Amino acid sequence: MTRTHGMTSRASKVLRIACPISIFAVCAWALAPHFAAQSLDGIFSQLRAVTWPAWLAATSLSIISLWSVGWYDGVAHRHFATGIADHRARWSGTIAISLGQTLGFGLFTSAFARWRMLPDISLATSLKLSAFVSFSFVLSWAVVLGAACAFLPAPAWIKPLAFTILAIIPAAIWLMFRHPVLHLARYTARLPSLFSAGAIVLWTAVDTVAAGAVLFVLLPHGNEVSFAQFLPLFLLALGTALLSNTPGGVGPFELMMIGLFPHLPAGDVLVSILAFRIVYYACPAIFAGVALIMPFAASPLRSSHPQASLKRARNAELGIIKQNGGRTLQTRDGACAIWPTGQTLTALCDPIQGSASATLSALRYEAKSTGRLSMVYKCSAQTAAKARQNGWSVMHVSDDALIDPQVYAPNAPSARQLRRKLRAAEKSGLSIEWSGALPWSDMARVDAIWQSTHSTARGGTMGRFEQGYLSDHLIVRGYVKGVLVAFATFQRSTQEWCLDVMRHTDAAPDGTMHALVHQAVICARHAAIGRVSLAAVPACPDPNSAIYRWAAKIAVTMAGGTGLRQFKSAFSPHWTPRYAASPNPVTLAIGLVDIAREVRSPAPIAIRTEETAHEIHNSDENYELASRRAS
Repeated sequence: MTRTHGMTSRASKVLRIACPISIFAVCAWALAPHFAAQSLDGIFSQLRAVTWPAWLAATSLSIISLWSVGWYDGVAHRHFATGIADHRARWSGTIAISLGQTLGFGLFTSAFARWRMLPDISLATSLKLSAFVSFSFVLSWAVVLGAACAFLPAPAWIKPLAFTILAIIPAAIWLMFRHPVLHLARYTARLPSLFSAGAIVLWTAVDTVAAGAVLFVLLPHGNEVSFAQFLPLFLLALGTALLSNTPGGVGPFELMMIGLFPHLPAGDVLVSILAFRIVYYACPAIFAGVALIMPFAASPLRSSHPQASLKRARNAELGIIKQNGGRTLQTRDGACAIWPTGQTLTALCDPIQGSASATLSALRYEAKSTGRLSMVYKCSAQTAAKARQNGWSVMHVSDDALIDPQVYAPNAPSARQLRRKLRAAEKSGLSIEWSGALPWSDMARVDAIWQSTHSTARGGTMGRFEQGYLSDHLIVRGYVKGVLVAFATFQRSTQEWCLDVMRHTDAAPDGTMHALVHQAVICARHAAIGRVSLAAVPACPDPNSAIYRWAAKIAVTMAGGTGLRQFKSAFSPHWTPRYAASPNPVTLAIGLVDIAREVRSPAPIAIRTEETAHEIHNSDENYELASRRAS
């Protein structure tokens, strides 16, 4: 078996090398008659005939094209969260692509160049960056080709392909949004955010249009072809060259250009392409080769900062970042809890420590460095006001049910429903425990029964049953005749307890969950906790708007219906508004939809400890940072 696998691997390597060579040989044979018709002196005389304004324009356009390709690497480094500064990422990307497109075997030559220029990354990370840039460029080239062929003068035979590509784009956008992480067999890949994907397409358009313009200005005068006619055909030839994987696309590119412009003399086209290769390939490759002699110095190691403890957080529910892949982010005067989703980097609730202004500043910088949109979710009115002062869009999204355990009064007139529920639970023979050894196997059974009747547990901002995650929670259990029928867990900090996971079976008598929460509030009183949160329920941002009322009704239904608010209202809580904020209305809408997707279709549980909750990456290999290489 091992021998067969080794033979297959060697055969694939030989094939990867042989295919480009074979393609080049076939193209060279097809082009031979055209080259034979050209003498060396004739070629040089035609090159000398290219005017200096044309050389200058071609050089300027080449600089624009190569400047834009560096932005691919900026996006790639953000996607993989390498921590490399933008200017280093872009400069190393420009050098790597300049060499890769000239020498051929671009994945490996460009990977080596990136590894050489950036001593802070490993060769494996450099290969990942190169693969990401190459693959995303090919896909973006297809999008640019489709748009150019659909809206510019192009041969009729290419129009169906162009419109097919454009028709696929909405499905691709949906895939990137709905499934930001793809699981293929044993491989896992995080797709770029919509923001990153849009940036790649934009820079691909700038790159390819500028590259096409380089060749266009070098074509002989009187070619009677407009740039609008030329660009779609150039993109077709460029794609052929890319897919051939020959060095610089030599051979397939020339053959395609001659075939696509049959009305132009083949010799003139070949000389223009030669001038194009001098300006666009050879000169940048020479400069890139020289630049490899002077790589960037290794960045100094970041000094460690004392990490804010979740145990002292104002909002106990921030403990959710130990399950949803979140972490703490250091700000200039404190820290906040952040949670990466497919499209956004979200700061949850209020800062753990420090000011809201520092949190917003650090969040925007960190979101940009990972290619995501910045978002604040479930924050207080004070934080929302500060966000609005900074020009952010703010929306009232939920109401938090808060109880002060020290003044909690189940005998108050407003708690009549609660008293009925507590009496019903007491008469049923329900017994409650909140200390001692935890019956994990019985709790797992209750969780499984609950999920079989309520569908898969939600995640994101909602806790899920997992022993490591719940090990530091207060867990109140309800028993009937010695059998566990329900439990409720509470996240704990020194300032607040927050209701998190609630599970029950059909055997739980009426009033069971009310009794469990009631007992937790009594425990909080004895522990001198200042606040118990029963967690938030969706709110209507603007009751006067029919659209908002409709959206709020949908949100309430998706969150568990009106029964959830009725349940929490039985405890006569103080309803406190919670807000979401983002730099503009569009990003706010995208962020809210993305959070809703994460809640309803959560990623696999990623348990984190208090000690590792500040780290920049979670357990998913796609967020992994390679170890620093010695310079």
